[in-house]
Amino acid sequence: WWPIVTPVTTITFCAALQYYNWVNYRQPFGATLTILALGFGKWVAVYTSWWWWSNYPPNFVMLDTLIPSALVLDITLFLTRNRTLTAVIGVWMYAALFYPSNWPIFAYSHTPIVVDGTLLS
Repeated sequence: WWPIVTPVTTITFCAALQYYNWVNYRQPFGATLTILALGFGKWVAVYTSWWWWSNYPPNFVMLDTLIPSALVLDITLFLTRNRTLTAVIGVWMYAALFYPSNWPIFAYSHTPIVVDGTLLS
């Protein structure tokens, strides 16, 4: 369910800050700020919960992959200068880019390897 639920839940935070920045300051970078703040909070949680408490290596924990989607959403608002078009086009691209942006993270698990003479894929 994560390819469906994650974009739907994170777009609400992005929309709130993007609306505030656009109405008050005419700055189209609310989604990027939101995702960077959520990513910072996630890495604080990774280091305190995974590494500090259990000595689990942080490089095995999944990265934040919403940054390209947030950039596309902000660029859509910047180019169209219209909240309605951003809500229709930008949010669709935000959700559509979420799943392909995870492919580089999971690419290593799709590589076949040989363990004890047995091919694992």
